[in-house]
Order: sequence, then structure tokens, then C-alpha cells
Amino acid sequence: MHQGLRLSRIWLVLVLVAFCLPLFNGLGIPDLETDEAIYSFAVDRILEVGDWLEPKSSPSETAVFLEKPPLKFWLVAAPIKAGLLPHDEFGLRFLDAVAGSAAFVYVFAIGSILAGPVCGAVAVLLLFVHWPLLFAHGLRSNNMEASLVLSYCGGVFHVLRWSAVDEPRGRTGHAVAASLWFVLGFMTKFVAALFLPFMLATAVVVTPRVRARLFAEWRLWGACAGLVLLLCAPWFAYAHVRFGSQLWETILGEHVLKRMTAYLDPTHLHPWYWYLQQMWKEFENEQMRWLIVAGVVTLLVQAARRRWFEGMVVLLWAAVPMAIISAGTSKLYHYAYPYLPPITLAAGYLVALVVMLAPAPLRRLLEAAEDRVATRLAPLLGSPVSPGARRIAMVLVTVGAALAIGAVALGGLKFDVGGRTVFRSSGIWRPIALILVAAIVTRSSARVTKLVVAIVVFNVMPLDAYRGQLEWTSRGAHPMRSAAACVQQVQASAGTNAGIYIDMPEGIWHPLYYYFRRVRPVTEATTPLDPVIDRYLLDPAAARPVLISDTAWRKYQMRRAQAGGSALSPPMVPFLNSLLLLPGPYATCSPEARLLTPR
Repeated sequence: MHQGLRLSRIWLVLVLVAFCLPLFNGLGIPDLETDEAIYSFAVDRILEVGDWLEPKSSPSETAVFLEKPPLKFWLVAAPIKAGLLPHDEFGLRFLDAVAGSAAFVYVFAIGSILAGPVCGAVAVLLLFVHWPLLFAHGLRSNNMEASLVLSYCGGVFHVLRWSAVDEPRGRTGHAVAASLWFVLGFMTKFVAALFLPFMLATAVVVTPRVRARLFAEWRLWGACAGLVLLLCAPWFAYAHVRFGSQLWETILGEHVLKRMTAYLDPTHLHPWYWYLQQMWKEFENEQMRWLIVAGVVTLLVQAARRRWFEGMVVLLWAAVPMAIISAGTSKLYHYAYPYLPPITLAAGYLVALVVMLAPAPLRRLLEAAEDRVATRLAPLLGSPVSPGARRIAMVLVTVGAALAIGAVALGGLKFDVGGRTVFRSSGIWRPIALILVAAIVTRSSARVTKLVVAIVVFNVMPLDAYRGQLEWTSRGAHPMRSAAACVQQVQASAGTNAGIYIDMPEGIWHPLYYYFRRVRPVTEATTPLDPVIDRYLLDPAAARPVLISDTAWRKYQMRRAQAGGSALSPPMVPFLNSLLLLPGPYATCSPEARLLTPR
């Protein structure tokens, strides 16, 4: 087995427990966000009407979603259809948390190839504390990013293994696995996956050893290309026959070329350096930006000096796609998520080098101190040092290590007795001093140098940010889900099918449509400021919830004022640029009523 691939089971368990499991915590708490609502609506319609080949596009019950291939919708809908997952926010997001966890494991494995498990674990830590990656269109949401990130991480790992494994059967398995991960990316987010084979092919071509292996195994990779075509072509062929030029104008013209050369939304227009600027800002928040820069420079030097294929792949993974998407006009930060892992791997590589190289000079320094101290303490401790003294020293080393690690991991240690603090430890330097003194006195510093270096490195990791991320996983608001469910409950209790009235001249926000389409029947305004709203809000017998945009509500209030009427202030729930008005019995669904309801 490749020497860099000996994954420590303890390190792997650490990655699974510390970084993968938290992705599932609180997964079903928040309401579905903008794009999440679009994709979740497509899944819901698959489950409602059974049309798997033509998922529907929000906010229409019948329009077909042609922006991206439907594989992600199938993967989310299938376990819900089979009864393996609940049909709720948790079930809709579960696949993304699984994909994010698998991506973390692959990043750990790639780091282990580069420089051992420390490299992989640090890389995953830096990804985990990157707030947008988890919480803004990220790995915990029913979007496309988690699957695309996994596609890149899995594809890179298996190509690296293919280049290193000597056994032909193993190489075949890795080539097929890399191809299947590309299929996942391509059938999830289409053109965004094409950077993966492009940058891998670039690294292979410029590396003679790997290039020779590729030419020798051209039949294998030709068969893999055929497999990719076999898996990807059928839906595109069906959609082309079914929709013709509409498919290509939508999936390629509007949502790829137009995004690269113009814009669909003017707020997405940014200068070429915007991605780098945003990354710099986010890494500054985590206090890791200089570690990132130093890691990238170190990996670049090592890859060039050693003509190192693995290092070159990681660097190209970061550089090539980022350069291409930076040249486009429309930019959203989640477009860069698949290219964050190589950046954190570079930082992890630098940390791993420090952990590997720093103990040697520290050991020499401590051994020199041992020689000076030994002559003075020999009369007290004996020469050689007695076994009892060594046992006491090891106890002190253990205590010091526990205090240092506990202080870093928990943000400080404090023990209170009777309301008074009897012990406090908030840093690592006093525990390290205890470790070093015990080791020098007993001439056992060689046994603690790696421990001391590891504690220092542990101390500079962004653990405050990690604890903050854990807290964020338990947060989340769900005003839309709660309000829609409450309205349905009120109508069910009253035995009415009043449904909901919607007045959104500028178009309804996708999450609002997702949740309130379930309040049936849905009636949409056909004329501006339809007077029927007066009846719904003022006539107790005709009370009906009204979902209205902020703009329409202001105009309605102005119209009442001009007619000599007083301003209305019914119970309501505010959303983004809109309000849910709750007249009559629906007032119980307002935030004020919920606060007054005893629990």
C-alpha cells in the first residue's frame, strides 16, 4: 500500500465524529432557503405525480425543470419514496449531509497521501470551520454543492490512487470509481463538473511517469469514457427529443453561457478577483489566511522541486477552475466550493511538515538542557535517574498534556468548589513548562518532543471557530413552515377550505411558494389591489389568510387612506419582502399569539 495512504483508524474516527456527524445535527430545523425550495419542490412533484424524467420547476405545478440534469432529484426522492427517510426538511437534506461527510473522508484520504493523517485532519478542520461551506448554500442544504464537492474529492482521490497502485485490478477499480464520481457531478450540475477531467488531464500530461501509464492503459480509460457516455446520454437524448432546442437554450445558453458572459441577476456581477477577495475575507474571519498562503507556497515549491504528481494535482485543482470561473461575469460564492478542499489541503500539508520536522531540533535543544541540569541534580535524583522519579515525571507530563489539550479544546478549564474558583487554566504555556521541566529533569525529553509540538500546533488551530460551527448546527428558524402548518390546522379545525389568497405582483419567493402551496386552494390575485382583500381582512365570515408583498401592502394602505379609511394592522408574520396577514381565527398563527400560548 502507498506509504501515504495508511490511514490511522484513530484519526479517521476523529474525522467521522468531529466533522461528519455534526453535519446531521439540526438538519431539519431551518426553513428551506431560496434554491433549496426550488429543488425540494421538484422532488415533491416527483413524489406527487410520479414523473421522474420531467421534474417540475417552481413556482409552477407543470413547467419542467431544465436548468440541470435530474440526478440529484432522483437521489433525494428515491429513499423518501421507499420510506427510508421522512418527507420533511431532514429527509430532503439527508443526502447532502451524507455527500458532505463522504467528501470530508475523501479530503482526509487525499491529505494522508500528501503528508499523513495530520494533513488530512487539518484540511477537513479548515473546511468545517469555513462558515459559508456549511450554512450558505452549502453541505447541509438540499442544493447541488455537496454532490459536486464530493464528485471532485472522489474523482481526485481515485485518480491519485490509479497513478500509484501497481496491481492492475486495483487500477481498474480506481479508474471506474473516478468515472462514476464524474457522472455524479455532471448529472448534478452539468458543465461545472467538466473542470474535473480537464485539470486531471493537465496534471497527467505534464507528468512523464503518469502520462506513460495513461498511454499504456488507453483501453481502460476509453472504456471508462464509454461508461460515462452510457450513463449520461440517455436523459439528454430523451430531453432533446421531448423539448428540442428549448433544452439547450435553457441548460447551456441561459444557465451557462449567459452566466459566464452576461448575467441573470445584476447583483451577481463582480470583478475578476471577487472569489479571491471573498476567500481572503472568510479565512480572515477564521484567522487562518496566512496559514493558507504559506501552505500554498510550500506545496508549490515542493511540487516543483520534486516533480510531484500528487502535489501538482492539488494545485491545479485549486488554480484551473478558479481562473476559469473568475473570468466569467456572474459570480456566486458557492460556485467556488468544489475548489476549497485543495486550498485547505495545502495548509494541512504545511502543518504536517511542521509536526514531522519540528521535533528534531527541539529534541536537540532539550538534550543540551538535560546535560546542564543533570550535573546539578544528580546528587538528588541519582545517576541514572531512579525509576520512581521517572514515573512521577510521566505523571506530570500526562497531567500537563491533559491540562493543555483541555484548555484548548474547551476554551479554558475552571474548577469551582463552593462557588469559589480553586483552579483555572486558560492556555498551554504553563502546562508545557510543566512537561518540559519534568522531562529535562528525568532525561526523557526525547519522549515528549512530538507531544509538545502537537500541543502547540493544536493551540493555533481555529478551535473557537469549530465550537462556533457546532453551535450553528443547532440553530435555525422556520417561520414559513410553522405559519403554513398553523393555517392548515386552523382550517382543518374549522372544517373550511378557504385556502389562501396571494397578491405578489413582483412574483412569489420560491420558499413561500413551496410552503404555502400546501394551503389549498391557492388563489392568486389577477388584478392589482383587488378589492376582494377588503372582504378577507374585514369580514369575519369571509376571513382568509392573505400572503402579500411589502409593496402591494403599502399601496393597499395608501388606497385606504385616500378613501378616508383607517390603516389596518392585522396580526401578521413578516417574511422577506412579504407579509402573511392573519385575520379572524388565523390570528392564533401570529408570533404574538404563539408567545402567549402556554407550553
